[in-house]
Order: sequence, then C-alpha cells, then structure tokens
Amino acid sequence: MSRKAVTYSHHINKLFKGFYLQSATLVLLLLQVLTATAQANNAPVEVLIPHRPTAVKGSDNRFHLAYELHITNFYQSSGPLTLKSLSVFGDKFTLPIATFSKAGLLTLLNAQEVPDKGKDVIIAAGRRKILFVWLTLPSGAVPPQSLHHKITFTDKKKAQYQVTGAVTPVDQKKLWVFGPPVRGHSWFIGEGPGNPKSHHWGSLLAQNGTVTIPQRYAIDFFGLNDAGHAVETQPGKLNQTANKQWTGFGSEVLAVHDAVVRDMRDSIADHAPLAPLPEPKEITARGVYGNFIVLEIAPGVFVHYAHLQHGSVKVHIGQHVKLGDVIARLGDSGNAGAAHLHFHVSDKPTFEFSEGMPFVFSTIGLLGKSNEANMLDPTSKFKAQTVKQNNVLPLFGDVVRFDF
Repeated sequence: MSRKAVTYSHHINKLFKGFYLQSATLVLLLLQVLTATAQANNAPVEVLIPHRPTAVKGSDNRFHLAYELHITNFYQSSGPLTLKSLSVFGDKFTLPIATFSKAGLLTLLNAQEVPDKGKDVIIAAGRRKILFVWLTLPSGAVPPQSLHHKITFTDKKKAQYQVTGAVTPVDQKKLWVFGPPVRGHSWFIGEGPGNPKSHHWGSLLAQNGTVTIPQRYAIDFFGLNDAGHAVETQPGKLNQTANKQWTGFGSEVLAVHDAVVRDMRDSIADHAPLAPLPEPKEITARGVYGNFIVLEIAPGVFVHYAHLQHGSVKVHIGQHVKLGDVIARLGDSGNAGAAHLHFHVSDKPTFEFSEGMPFVFSTIGLLGKSNEANMLDPTSKFKAQTVKQNNVLPLFGDVVRFDF
C-alpha cells in the first residue's frame, strides 16, 4: 500500500472514531434526558379533580374558577412527600395562570389542615391532602376550555418528582342568574366564595361512599346598618344581645327565581345570638338548617335558604312562587351563631350527596369591603361607595345592596 493510501486510511479511521465517540456521547445524553424525564414524572401519587370548575365573573369584574385537587401519596413505602409547588395552566398556554409554592400552598388548605407557620405541606405515606384552588384570571382574560397542572414533590431523601397533566375540562354550562335573596339594608358576604378556609367551601361531606361539597359557593348574608355594623354592642357583650338587636333579623327573604317549593320547615325556635349549639344529630337539612326552604328552579338546580325566623315561612311544599315573592324572614334558627341568611345552590334538594353550584345575581350595588371583626365592632368606620355590577357573584368580604 502506498504511503498516500495509508495516510488516507488513517484519516478515515480517525473520522469514524470521532463519529462513534460523538454518537456514543449523544446516545448517553439522550438516555440521561429520558431517565430524568421518567424520574420527574414518576411521582407515586394519585391526583384527582372530582368536580370540574366553572368560570364565574366576580364582583371584581374578573373571572374566577374554584375546584379541588385531591392528592394521595399512594404507597406506604414512599414515605412522606413534601409538596413544593403547583402550577396551573389553561388550554395550551405555555405560561401558568398561577403558581403556588411554600406560603402560597398553605392558602390552598382548609382551616383544619394548615400546618404550623413556616412549615411545608407534607403528605404522609398512604394519606391524602386536598387543595382548594381559587384561580383569578387577569382582567379581561377569556376563560380557558380546560386546565392542566404541574405539581412537584420531594421525598425524604430530597429526590424530586413531578406530575404533569391532571387535566380537567372547564364546565361550559350557562350560569343561573338570580334576583335579590333579601330586601332592605346592606349585606356583608360572610364565609363567601373565594375563601377555602370558610366552613362552607372547606366542609367536605363523606357519606355512603361519596365525597361532596354542598356549600362550595354558599354565602352567609349578615345585615348591616348605615355604619357597617351588624349589631351595636361591645364585642365582649355580644352573647348578651337579643336577636332583635341584630340589623338583619326579621328582614324579608325573597324568591330569587320562579320556582317550585320542594322542601321546607317552620317549627324550630330561634335561639339567642352566640348561644352554645348542640352537635347536630345528622348532617342533613333537618339537622343543621333550622327553619328552611328549598326551591327547585329547574331539574337539577335547587336553591337553599336556611336559619329562617320561626313562624315566618309563608310557603308550602309543592307551591309555585314567582321571582321577588316574600317567602320568609331572616332568623337565627338551626346551626347558626347569629342572625343571618344562609344561601346556596346545589344539584339536589337535599344537603347530603349534593354538589354546590355557582350562580350570579342580576344586579348588585357593591359598597366596599369589610370583615367580621369590623362588622361586630361598634367603633369601626365604614364608608360606602356604591358601584353597580351586573351578572356577578359577590365575593368573600364584600358589602352589597340589592335595592339601590
């Protein structure tokens, strides 16, 4: 073989050797990426979204979506998992609608689940955590058709895992639009939509193999006087007041839509404000509502009014009512701390086995924001500035009027 041929063969061998080295390196990198991806998406958890969210326009003129993420640390052998972050995406958006980490994750737990300040959200082996997700879309944003999630965890060895997916459609059903539920006064929206730590949204009802949230969008309407107070008494003496001292007590309660009365009761005496309440014998309408009315608006749509004044219910089962009819008066009966109207909408005429449904009111006057402490403090000041809103859901802490 000539020297020229040997030199040429040497170059060919060198070229192929470099090619093989580069190919091996590329394959190794590809395997590392695939292994990392498999590890990242191999979190030993189950993620469920049992009730699909609905986009609802709130009194802040922005769309909100409320739903629950059930996250189960499936295997005992996994040990505890620390929830590090949750990102929520809409449709095929590359940027998240919202991301929650550390302190933000704590806001998604109900009051009974919140760990000590500064602690992480830890899911013990074989246990479940429920995140109550309240999404607020940017002003002017169009609600997505679906949501998907990215959830990251670390285990006891600090190894990181990830779930990508957990897709849920956004319910596209048209919302029911209601008239006023009460007449007179201004009204504080207590324990209302947007507060996962309320006893409404945060109360899951597990019965006979099903878990539901009947009060997902429930509102407690507390009547306020012109000063923004529910009662004019020193906070330390609230348990010495009478119901008639509370602004809303005895106010007219109205049918929010043409409907048929499907259930009612008017036999329970009103108790004194802040009186000790016995444990309910059963978690049903008759166990917790006191005097109540349930109206059927349409098949699968029921409006619940609870804690009505004894002797005030003006309707009977099977009766047809019209929008705006006076059906009762606001009271302090049943499982209520003080005079207010409990109002919610669900898919069944019963409390048990029902799911809370969103709704909007045709017109409200938004007067501002308050809180329970100010509502019960006779020295607090409230300055109303009425803003008319159409077809919106009042949010937790709002002060509203319906006749303005």
